[in-house]
Amino acid sequence: MRRLLLVILCFLPFMPAGAQYSGSFKATGLIAPAVLAGAGLGIHYLGHDAVEIPVRNWVQQDFRKGAPHHDIGSWVQYAPTAMHLTLGLAGVQSRHSFADRAVESGIAHLSALALSRIPKLIFHSLRPDGGDYKSFPSGHSILAFTGAELVRADYGAGWAAGAYAAAVFVGADRIYADRHWLGDILAGAGLGILSARIGVWLLEPVKDLFNIPDTSWDGLGGGRVQVTIVPLADPFAHTYAASIGLVF
Repeated sequence: MRRLLLVILCFLPFMPAGAQYSGSFKATGLIAPAVLAGAGLGIHYLGHDAVEIPVRNWVQQDFRKGAPHHDIGSWVQYAPTAMHLTLGLAGVQSRHSFADRAVESGIAHLSALALSRIPKLIFHSLRPDGGDYKSFPSGHSILAFTGAELVRADYGAGWAAGAYAAAVFVGADRIYADRHWLGDILAGAGLGILSARIGVWLLEPVKDLFNIPDTSWDGLGGGRVQVTIVPLADPFAHTYAASIGLVF
């Protein structure tokens, strides 16, 4: 019970800020995050032996069967966020301009960082592979679902389907890698969606606070976005990189 109260306290700083701007904040936006995070918490602490351990054993013994893991999810977790920032640059109609999406994404990912790190310290949950005590919730899932929900908010359900598919893959991959329990993934999904919605709710207040001007509503930011990509290669270190410049 003490741990549950501490988690609730983690959410409190965000609530008044969102509630002050009723034009953006909607209480119904808390339903899906609460259901997912609550289900993850309940399964992890009340159904660990009955649900999580059988799921883990099935994945590792019957499905994976000792096959190597290539950690693809650690790369795919960034795909939804990349979609959110770049689809508009490719001409897809967006609810916000690139500048607004960048602010929105920044707020959302700062929230995701807090909602990932603080519960890990509070719950001190052992990973299924025994690696450390940072299992609950899944940080990869939080990041992936944050990006997926931002895609839904700015581009609609069609593009969100692909972003959410990537997020679900990330969660499944973390179970396959034996790094997380099922409850970790469900809680991570809920906290990721909540993080994205915090970004949406606080966009206008943050713009007002820092005097960020309104920009065009089309995905290209009224044609004011210029993208420059310069490929780089280091012959001594045998590495490749790219420099990306954005002007908006």
